[in-house]
Amino acid sequence: MTEKIFFDDVSLSFGQRAIFKNVTLELRGGQIIGVTGANGSGKSTFLKLAGKIIRPDSGAVELPAEKKIAAVSPEMKIYDGLTAEENLKFFARLRGKILTAEKIFELGNRVGLNMKNFGSTRAENFSTGMLQRLKFAILLSVDADIWLLDEPTANLDDDGRKKIFAEIQAAKSDKIILLATNDNAEVEICDEIICLPL
Repeated sequence: MTEKIFFDDVSLSFGQRAIFKNVTLELRGGQIIGVTGANGSGKSTFLKLAGKIIRPDSGAVELPAEKKIAAVSPEMKIYDGLTAEENLKFFARLRGKILTAEKIFELGNRVGLNMKNFGSTRAENFSTGMLQRLKFAILLSVDADIWLLDEPTANLDDDGRKKIFAEIQAAKSDKIILLATNDNAEVEICDEIICLPL
């Protein structure tokens, strides 16, 4: 049976503004689900609801039992004082994983981050594109079942975008993947689109 996230009559407001009202839907695994909409329509908030990072005012969000969640978002904190390798090891340890030197090198290759050259470089010296690659390497390192991707290829060059798109496509068969974006190239890799009204 395909895993799914279920929104059951979900409503959420920020102050006087209703962001979502009585939303009921299923988000099924095995595909890439794009979440689009104008700035301020609630794309990032939708992902946070889906991952139970925030709670709705009413209704419920149901997740598959015992499934691990990982995210890439503009809000994701990378520790500036740690190197790329140290950041990878730190976030993996939070999930009970120990990364070998070989695994770290492999993760870097998958996202186009040369760990031989940059593994010992502090994140504070990384460009925004390199930080984005590191964020995605961290996502890959924890082997989560549900991916919440908020503009996952922001600030990446063509090579970086190709690598990240390939990883997302390769992973979709056995994961639930939600991708919040207004980027045309990101929209094109999605199998289903949810367009949020403003």
